[in-house]
Amino acid sequence: MGHLTYCSNCGARNEIRAVQGRRRRVCPHCGTVHFENPLPAATIVVVKDGRLLLIRRGVAPRKGHWSLPGGFMELRESAAEAARRELAEETGLVAKSLRLLGVCPFAGGLRGEVLVLGFACDAFSGELIPGDDALDARFFARDQLPPVAFRCHREMIRLYFEPESVPVSAFQDVAAPPGGP
Repeated sequence: MGHLTYCSNCGARNEIRAVQGRRRRVCPHCGTVHFENPLPAATIVVVKDGRLLLIRRGVAPRKGHWSLPGGFMELRESAAEAARRELAEETGLVAKSLRLLGVCPFAGGLRGEVLVLGFACDAFSGELIPGDDALDARFFARDQLPPVAFRCHREMIRLYFEPESVPVSAFQDVAAPPGGP
């Protein structure tokens, strides 16, 4: 979220004040506290015969790089619905069953703070066809994966294949490393 210079309620110029133990933008006129929350995004791990599905991104950030299918949640859409929609839009595949893998916070991305919810797709149908903002979509053997663009996607892949090897601290973001969520 961009900096809220002006109050969204009355239009007065906001001030920075300590509220609930954090520095927040507060309207001195009407008292509205402007909370800045992360944008929710969903990503999905799809594996067929031990091979991982990746898409080559057709849009920024990291255009031309490989990532898991995924994107931002829309209004009145659950995280699981967003994961299913993104999979269908970017690959032509329809997820039949999902399970939550994990949650990964990312600070300072192109669109600000992002909270990535990762899902595993245990069953799907359809024909693999890249679409929407994907230039390509392919299944890769684990030992032949190209570099994956986003840290949170790499963590979800690791969590899928090696759940016991991923400590909770792997999902605690301290800064915005190059490459985004």
